[in-house]
Amino acid sequence: MECIVIVGAGHAGVQAAASLRDEGFDGDIELVSAESTLPYHRPPLSKRFAEGLTDEAIALRPAAFYATQDIGLRRGTAVEEIDARRQRLTLGSGEQLAYDQLILATGARNRRLAVPGEELNGIVSIRDLGDAYRLASSVVIGTRAFVVGAGYLGLEVAAVLARRGVKVTIAASRPLPLSRSVSEGTAKVLATALREMGIEIIVGADVAGFEGSRHRVTGVRLGDGRLCATELVVIGIGAVPSIKLADHAGLDVDDGILVDEALATSAANISAIGDCARLRGGARLESVANATFQARRIAAQFCGKPDLTPETPWFWSDIGELKLKMVGVRQPDDVVQTLAVNDGHVALCFRDQQLAAVETINANRVHVAARRILDAGVPLGMDVANAPGFDIVAHAKALAARVAESSRAA
Repeated sequence: MECIVIVGAGHAGVQAAASLRDEGFDGDIELVSAESTLPYHRPPLSKRFAEGLTDEAIALRPAAFYATQDIGLRRGTAVEEIDARRQRLTLGSGEQLAYDQLILATGARNRRLAVPGEELNGIVSIRDLGDAYRLASSVVIGTRAFVVGAGYLGLEVAAVLARRGVKVTIAASRPLPLSRSVSEGTAKVLATALREMGIEIIVGADVAGFEGSRHRVTGVRLGDGRLCATELVVIGIGAVPSIKLADHAGLDVDDGILVDEALATSAANISAIGDCARLRGGARLESVANATFQARRIAAQFCGKPDLTPETPWFWSDIGELKLKMVGVRQPDDVVQTLAVNDGHVALCFRDQQLAAVETINANRVHVAARRILDAGVPLGMDVANAPGFDIVAHAKALAARVAESSRAA
């Protein structure tokens, strides 16, 4: 009987196992997780860590799912080595696990801030449930927190801390928060909202090190010499793909495990999906939506089902009361038009006069419409979007009706 082994039990790994069963695969499935908890949703870790998260509340699937679907979930099991030639894994226990197909869904790990004092207590990052528990236990009303990094994780954590009565400072290396990922107009809206939450933003800030007393952090030393007193530091400076296993096994890696359009790596019978995978000649996408889609796609391929139609990449972030959603991947040279929509914000990003990406804050109907338009692959020109009375939601509905009519006619 054929055996598929999946290394990594995050969104990609668990979805791959579930989709294999959904598509009719009746062989053995072994899902190997280095964590001892049930596989869980990771987005709540930075958005809801102060709510007293429990294993069961954020589990991707209930414990019974793995038994009823005949999926071998190996928790607390590290993979030490991949022998690609012999098609087997060496586990931390010394056990050898053979596979017919191997799916690497190893995800990503937090980028380290290697500066003096990084070992002090009171300095945390969030990648797993244990990190979220440690951060939650540090939340005390009236204390000070210093967040290093103004990306998604940093802003999400900062908003939660501020809501809990913590005095928050964010160190942003760029002039605006999240400016690597969103347009200038959207970043300005975010910056204004963060300040209205009572959050201080220090822009252009480099962290030179941490000061401490009795092994606990007491301050952050900036590159210009300033010392910012604090009782808590949260590091959120991005993630790097977990490629160590693949690299040691001789697979091609470069900011991720390199895969082709079929998600196959450079080694026979080994695929990679999710945050650890990077399409050759393309970019690596870190998102739950992408991980889930790739998992469903690889399952369909293994089961001989029709290939899934690629989705336009989309992302989301909850920053306090702000629901930031993006579809498409904005490029620096895109022409951006911003709109105010019912107390929300919309940024339309055009490339070569055609709609390429849309950013929204508290404008979910526009986000859904933009996804439908971009997924349909029907160009939306800047001239059309600029026409008086243009309504992107109405445009998406009309487009869907035309597509449905064409399908019926065919």
